[in-house]
Amino acid sequence: MNKTEISEIIKTKHLKLRKWSLIEHYFLVILFLSMPMVYLIGIVESIIENNTIVYDKAMSEIGFALISLFIAIIFLIIKRKAIKFKTIDLKVSKQDFDKAVELTQTELDWLILEKNSKYVIAFSKNNFGGFSETIRIIKKHNLILINSIGSPYSMPLSGRNEENIETFKQNLTKANVQHRV
Repeated sequence: MNKTEISEIIKTKHLKLRKWSLIEHYFLVILFLSMPMVYLIGIVESIIENNTIVYDKAMSEIGFALISLFIAIIFLIIKRKAIKFKTIDLKVSKQDFDKAVELTQTELDWLILEKNSKYVIAFSKNNFGGFSETIRIIKKHNLILINSIGSPYSMPLSGRNEENIETFKQNLTKANVQHRV
């Protein structure tokens, strides 16, 4: 991550996905949105061609398009929430921050990919089904932002992402309290 990416994440509190990652992340949304779009194109064509038989048939089966649209909206909300960073407003020293990362790394078997004074990028592999998560933690003064996002092919509601975040929060609080004592 570079300074620009970090600044944008701090400003928007959302992970910035690059072109193909963005398409991959929102693939289900695109898939379910394409169905009502094709349906709408068919309706418009039947109106332009004045084909009342096709138009009447399409309008009588509009429920399929509406259900697909509804599912697309649900997936959009879920996927948008997945790239949002959680905020931890806690004043911690560099030592406490590093200690929390170390404790969480040991506890959840994280593989640290990148680490410096501003951010940590870690990888967590779930033994069940081979799903994995990428964890990003950004530290800026008293603000800590954390995001754990699974691979696009993993189950979005598996609970591992929340476990990564909550375990780090607990370890951060624990390290901060131990340092004060």
